[in-house]
Amino acid sequence: MLVADESPLPAGERAPGPGRRGWRRAGTIAGLVGLGSAALAFGARIPYYAIAPGEVLATPDLVKVVDGPSYQPKGSVSLVTVFQAHVTPFDAVRGWLDPDVDVYRQKEIIPPHTSPKQVQKANLQMMATSKESALGVAFEKLGYDAIKGDGAELAQIVKGSPADRAGLKVGDLITAVGPTPVQIHIDAVHALGSRKPGDTVTLTVVSKATGQPRQVSAVLAAQAHDKSKPLLGVVLRTKNLHFDFPYDVKVASEQIGGPSAGLAYTLEVLDVLTPGEITGGRAVAATGTIELDGSVGEIGGIVQKTAAVSSAGIKLFLVPRGEYEQAKAHARHGLRVEPVDNLDDALRALATVGGNGLALGHLKPPSGS
Repeated sequence: MLVADESPLPAGERAPGPGRRGWRRAGTIAGLVGLGSAALAFGARIPYYAIAPGEVLATPDLVKVVDGPSYQPKGSVSLVTVFQAHVTPFDAVRGWLDPDVDVYRQKEIIPPHTSPKQVQKANLQMMATSKESALGVAFEKLGYDAIKGDGAELAQIVKGSPADRAGLKVGDLITAVGPTPVQIHIDAVHALGSRKPGDTVTLTVVSKATGQPRQVSAVLAAQAHDKSKPLLGVVLRTKNLHFDFPYDVKVASEQIGGPSAGLAYTLEVLDVLTPGEITGGRAVAATGTIELDGSVGEIGGIVQKTAAVSSAGIKLFLVPRGEYEQAKAHARHGLRVEPVDNLDDALRALATVGGNGLALGHLKPPSGS
């Protein structure tokens, strides 16, 4: 029905550096060695990148409350990185032999007409956005109105879709779906998602052309991949998305890029802002993007991240549901992998090891907040 704004890059969160381990396949050994004995002899880089297990970083020390209440937890939620490196033929062959490493063609990692520095800059920006979203979702969970916007703006409209037939235009702003007000685009996603194909929905729309609100009716179609789900045929984004936090919380990210630490940061922020133990006092790990409604999105490098968590001796790893089977297949050393769709799923999983997160929805913000 709707397409998310974020388009995560492949799983390369740590900048390349020396002293890392070997890497795995992207074709045949013969094909790689065939790039030339001279390249092999001199260690020349070839147009392939390796993705290897990275670091497991506990986040309590990365979350600092500046001017509000905080509680130092005994347990910790760790984020997980992968290591990405431009390889030589020898590195690539080593990677082909290592089940914890993947090797990709350069064009799969670095988009055409894009430099590695541009990719790194984009990844760092995604991390900054992810941290802000994590804080917003955490404060919303605690009862604050922390995530705000001016409505759901139409960024794209599919030709011939219900939105197109209803006369909607790119730049128009949805401020309500039926009686449900829309502040951020997720509000519209949920309101539309509660309907069925064939339903007529009334949208309150502010026209980009005139700036005037009007009522628009659209008959929802069915999604191609799931006929039970409704389709409006638009890509939405929040207009003037902003956050209103009750107090200042600093979240460090150690120059790690990408959006995949969102869930880990959200959980750790909740643990630091509330008494008790979200993790039951244990060391756990989590990976997955965090969306403004608390849903958890898939990430890259799940094989490498599972290997890193297994080696760290952690016993519980929360992963996006769509990557659960792959993570479970690569878990070792007694690592328990739990699939999650959203923040509440993560809190339920942590409750099984003594975490107190299921009570957080009952917490109320201080008076006057």
